[in-house]
Amino acid sequence: MLIVLLAVGYVWGVLTFEADSVKGPLDLMPVLLMLAQAAVLPARRRFPFGVLLLVTALDGLTLLFSAGEVGTGTIAVIVAVYAYVRETAGPKRYLVPAGLAAVAVVVTMFAVQASAVVPAELIPTFAAARTALVFGLGVVAAEIIGGRVRLLAALQERAEAAEREKERLAEEAVLRERTLMARELHDVAAHHLTGIIVSAQAAQALRTSDPEEAGEYIRQVQRAARTTLDNLRQTVGLLRPDAEGELAPVASMENLPALVAEASQAGTEVRFEESGTPRELRPLAGIAAYRMVQESLANALNHAPGASRAVRVDYGPTSVRLTVANDAPSAKPRQGSRSGYGLIGMAERAELIGATLRTGPDDDGGWTNTLVIPYEDET
Repeated sequence: MLIVLLAVGYVWGVLTFEADSVKGPLDLMPVLLMLAQAAVLPARRRFPFGVLLLVTALDGLTLLFSAGEVGTGTIAVIVAVYAYVRETAGPKRYLVPAGLAAVAVVVTMFAVQASAVVPAELIPTFAAARTALVFGLGVVAAEIIGGRVRLLAALQERAEAAEREKERLAEEAVLRERTLMARELHDVAAHHLTGIIVSAQAAQALRTSDPEEAGEYIRQVQRAARTTLDNLRQTVGLLRPDAEGELAPVASMENLPALVAEASQAGTEVRFEESGTPRELRPLAGIAAYRMVQESLANALNHAPGASRAVRVDYGPTSVRLTVANDAPSAKPRQGSRSGYGLIGMAERAELIGATLRTGPDDDGGWTNTLVIPYEDET
C-alpha cells in the first residue's frame, strides 16, 4: 500500500511541478514499475527468493528509466530483503542479498551516468552508499526482529520447562508423602494385628476357666480387627514398594508436646496450648494431626524465620481442631526452600481421614494452618 501511495504521489508531483518535462509514456515508466513491485510483494512469505529477485530487478529498471533519480522503489527492495532473511534458514541466507547488492552497485553506477544531480566523481560513492543502505537495512531489521522472536520463544520454552519441572516435583512430593503414609499404615496394622493375636491367645486360654473374660478378649479382637480393616481400606490405593532405610516412627497426638519442644530448640520458641477434654483418635487421624503440626512448624521456620509460632489443640464435642500459626517473618526467608509441597502432604492426609484443612496467609503477614478432625463415632 505504501508503494502504491508513493507511485501516486510521484505521478502527482510530476504532473504538477514538471509537466513540461514529460515527453512521453516512458517518463511515467517508474510508476508502472513501482506498481509492479507492489503487486508481487504480497507473495514474499510464500516465495521469498523469487519475490526478492523480481523486486530487485524492477528497482534496477526504475533506476535506468529515471537516470538513478527515482528511488521510491527501494522501499520494496528493503521489504523483500527483510522477508527473504526472515523466511530463509542458515548462514547462506546472506549470500543472495550480498550477490544482488553487488549487481545493484553496478546497475546504479550505470544508471546515474545520465543524471544531472549526481556529480561524476561521486557516482561510485553514491552507488555504494545507496546499495548498502537498501540491502543492509533489510538484513539488519530482519536480524533484530528475528532475534527478538527467538528470545521470546526461548523465554516461553524456559517457562514451560520450569512449569513441567514444578509439576514433576509436586508429583514426587505426593509420591513421597504417600509412601510415608503407607509405611505408617504398616506400623499401625502391625500394632493392631499383634494385639489381635495376643487377645486371641488369651481368649483361647480362658475359654473354659473364665468364659466371661474370654468373651471380653474376643470383643477386643473384633474391635481391633475392624479398626485395622478400616485403615487398610482407606489407604490400599496409596501402597507403594518400600524404599530402603528405616521405617518412619509412628506419630500420634501424645507426642505433640515433644515435637513442640524439639521445634523450639531448632528456632524461635513455640507456644503450645490445649483446651477441652482429650479424646483418643484413630491411629491414622493421630498420625495426620502430628504430621500437620510437624510440617507447619517446619514451613514457618523456613519461610518465616524469626517469627513467633504457636500450636493450639481444641478438643470439641464432635471434633478436634489443631491450629498452627506464625507471625510475619522478621528475617529474609531461607534460600532454596521449596514452597507448596508440605501443603500437598497435609491435604493428602486430611482427605484420607475425612478431615477439613484450611491454609492461608493472615492479614498481618503471618500464616495459619487449621485441621479439623471428626471423632470416629461422629463420622
